[in-house]
This record gives sequence, C-alpha cells and structure tokens, in this order.
Amino acid sequence: MKENKLLSPAAIFLLGVNSIIGSGIFLLSGKIYEDAGIWSLLAILCAGLSIFVIAFAYANMSKIYSKNGGAFVYAKETFGRFPGFIVGMVTWLLGTVTLATEVSALLTAMKMILPNLNSRLIGIIIILALGIISYFWSSIIAGLDNLTSFVKIVLVLVFIFTCLWLVRGLNFSSPNLLTASSANLGGFKGFLSAYGTVFFFFTGFSFLPVNAEKMKNPAKNLPKMMSLVMLTCLAVYLIIQTITIGALGPELTKTLVPAATAFSKIVGSIGIPLFVVGICFSIFGVIVATTFNTPTILASLAQAHEDVPMFVSKNNRFGTPTWAIILTTVCGIALFLSGNYVFLSGLTVFMSFVQYLSTGLANIKKKFLLIGIGSVLFSLVLLTSFTLSVLILGLGILILLVMIYFVVKLDDDEREKWLKEGQEKSKGADVNTVKRL
Repeated sequence: MKENKLLSPAAIFLLGVNSIIGSGIFLLSGKIYEDAGIWSLLAILCAGLSIFVIAFAYANMSKIYSKNGGAFVYAKETFGRFPGFIVGMVTWLLGTVTLATEVSALLTAMKMILPNLNSRLIGIIIILALGIISYFWSSIIAGLDNLTSFVKIVLVLVFIFTCLWLVRGLNFSSPNLLTASSANLGGFKGFLSAYGTVFFFFTGFSFLPVNAEKMKNPAKNLPKMMSLVMLTCLAVYLIIQTITIGALGPELTKTLVPAATAFSKIVGSIGIPLFVVGICFSIFGVIVATTFNTPTILASLAQAHEDVPMFVSKNNRFGTPTWAIILTTVCGIALFLSGNYVFLSGLTVFMSFVQYLSTGLANIKKKFLLIGIGSVLFSLVLLTSFTLSVLILGLGILILLVMIYFVVKLDDDEREKWLKEGQEKSKGADVNTVKRL
C-alpha cells in the first residue's frame, strides 16, 4: 500500500520541472542580455552543462544515500556532523532565500502593471500571511502546486508558439557581441556575470534529492529523471531567450518582463497585463510551495539528522512545526528586506554554491573523481560571478552558522531522553489499542 504513494518517474520529472522553471527566465533575460549580449545564449548553455555535471554529482551520492536530505545528508555521512550542520542549515536557508527572492520576483512583475505598488509592505504581508496559512492549513499546498504547475506549462507553450514568429535575424547580428549596454560590463567579465546569473535558473533541482525517500527506487530513478529534467529545462531556457532576443533586440534591456513585452507585440496592449498575471500566478505557486516545504527541512534537521535543537521539530495540534515556521517566516522577511530581486537571486546562487561544492567534495571522497573534480571546479567559477555585496552577506551567514554550531551545541543526552519518551508514548498507544481490541 505504501509503495503506491511513492513518486513514479513521471511524477519526479514533473516535480523537477516545476521546481526549476520559475521567475528567472522571465525576469532576468534582460539582465543576462545586458551583461553578455547574444552571448547570453552561450552563458545559458555553459551554465546548463555545468549544472548537468553537478547534478551527476548529486546522482552519484543518491545511489549511496537514498534517504531524504540531499546535500546535507551527503556532507554529514561523508565528512561528519559539523559539515553536515553547516550544509544542512544552508539547505534550509536556500529555501528561505528562495522564498524571499520569489516574493521579490512577484512584486517586480506586478510593477509592470502597477508601477506605484508599495513593494516592501506588500512583500512583508505576503510572507506573514503564508506563514500563518502554513501554521493552520498546510493541506492546501498540493492542489495549489498542481494548478500552478499547469499554468506554468501553458504559459511557456503559449509564449513559444505565439512569439516564435517575431524572431528577426537582424537582432542577432550586433557588431559588438560581447559589449554590454548600461552596465558597462561586457567582455569576459560580462559573460561570467551572465553565467552566474543563469545558475539561478537551475537552483531548484537540488530540492529533488531532499525528497528521495518519497520516490520509487530512488537509486535508479532519481539520476535518470534528474538528467531528463535538466536537459528539458536547458532546452526551454535556450528557446525562450532566443525568441526574446530575436523579438526585442536591444529593447530587451528596457523592460521589467521582456517576455510580456514580446507577447504584447502579438496580441496588442492587453498582452502585457495578461502575460504578467500568468507569470505572477506561476511565481505565487513557487512561493507557496517554498513556504510549506522550507520549514519541513529545518524540522527534519532537528528530528532526523540531529543538527539543531529538538524543539524546532515539535508539531502543533495542526500537525505543523511551529518554531520551524516562525524561524522561516522571520528569516524570509529579513532577507526580503535585504535587497532587490537581482541581489536576492545572486544570494540564492551563493547558497546553492555551498551545496554544490560540498557535494563535489563528497564525490571526490567517495572516489567519483571525474564528476567530483568537475563539480568543484564549476562551483569555484561561480565565485567570480558574485557581486561584493552578495559575497559579504553570504560569507557573513556562513561565519554566523559556525558560531551557532559551537555556541549552541546539542546535548546528546537530552536528545536521547526525547527520543526515549517518544518511543514510550508510541508503545503505550499500541498497548491501549490492543486492549480496546
């Protein structure tokens, strides 16, 4: 009976595509074009292939450790408790930063049709409201996630098949292919900036191994489906960026949501609000899913992986982890207020970088040398793409986590006592059930 509830390969594929394709390609296509011109297409290809190597590093480790957790399980089992704690907390923070980033993305898109929107106030309200909903009514997530997945697929297909006819070869024949416009980056530096930004488009793939135990035969299906998901998303991103460049050319850098501007050239002025609403609906689905899933990561760190205080994992009478939700909501608001969408997307990539690096090193330790070295090298290249502000905040967070680990180190005796009490309660419940029978 339990086997029927596990995710099939097709379900893994849809989950992966929905986790990866988010706001990035719709809102950041102008930025990567501004940084690298039409070479932004090469940046997408290179970043996609780099992520593909990193995904193989995850796949290798999933064959050895098929339980939930992804990067932080690999780090803990390979290198010990301290690295496991750091990578585990970074995994939770990745979800929290993703929440803040997608809320910022939602409001960035909405400004296309509501330019006077009070972004900060509305963003705080959204995060608070979803935190409250996740405390009381977590069961609504599945239906909303399926609905938004459908909207996302329709949105991508509508854009491709309606805007393909707008592509003009002239927009690909710029004499200075690596010359940026207003950012004045250009050259190899501009290409590296675009390369790093594109990594944000793919960061969602690392959440697949977190749910390994929910999959049928994860050691076999997870690597295959992860590869198929990565290739599918890479193809979608290349097609969308090609169409957007071909349809808008230099105008691409002058609009908040380039895809909506291109769509309006087909259906008229109504096209912008229509497409923006579709994008907002799709982004909101990612926000809701992240709001519900991220506290679960923190709770599992406490309960199953022995990395944070046990009280964080305790559920309320609605079956949700109270303190994990509170901490996620508070940190989400703080990160949302720390910068704009572009800054937050860079911070998301930094958190992913920590996971990629640790998983690559774990591969080397487990003798998967080629994939491991490739993952480490591609991860280190990312360091050259981060802005100084992202590096400062990211490194500051890592230093804070190190301090937390050594200042608030867990009491193993207290944990054993907690686990023993839980087992005794479970046995007592079983005895009472037998007596009633």
